[in-house]
Amino acid sequence: MKTILLSIGAASFIAALCAANLQAAETNTPPARIGIYDSRAVAYAHFSTAEHLQQINKAKQAAQAVRDAGQTNHFQELAAVLRQGQEEIHREVFSTAPASDAMAALKDRLPEIQKEAGVSVLVSKWDDAALKKYPDAGQVDVTDRLVREFKPTARQLKVISGFEKSKPLPLDECNELIRKGEI
Repeated sequence: MKTILLSIGAASFIAALCAANLQAAETNTPPARIGIYDSRAVAYAHFSTAEHLQQINKAKQAAQAVRDAGQTNHFQELAAVLRQGQEEIHREVFSTAPASDAMAALKDRLPEIQKEAGVSVLVSKWDDAALKKYPDAGQVDVTDRLVREFKPTARQLKVISGFEKSKPLPLDECNELIRKGEI
């Protein structure tokens, strides 16, 4: 009986020691490196692709055909969808809204891009809540790498370079300008 109790006690001690070592290892682990990016530049690069512009043109043509056919209610529905899409583009390109469509378009490439950059996660540089999760992490700017995936033209790259010189509109201000029809 004493042997069993000693074995159980020894096993408990070893388990506690291992748990303490794991906790120490966790706190001694160097902070992760995260990839940060300007979501405005990535969104603009995505929205400027020929494929995306073709999608918008097809949607506009479909709406026009419905309008020409006299289907006013259906046209108004399609026009509202187009307007919402345009407003989302404005939020992503001019403000701090996440570049959701662009990142979704890259989803299959993101693991390779992260590995190439040596980062564990990608975070918009405007996403304060996400950045606070990694207070001690090293930051690697991967904006150019993400933008290159969309193969921007020289003209588009010039526009994108302008983002570096300006701060985004606060999201509430951008929404107000959209509501007023000013952007």
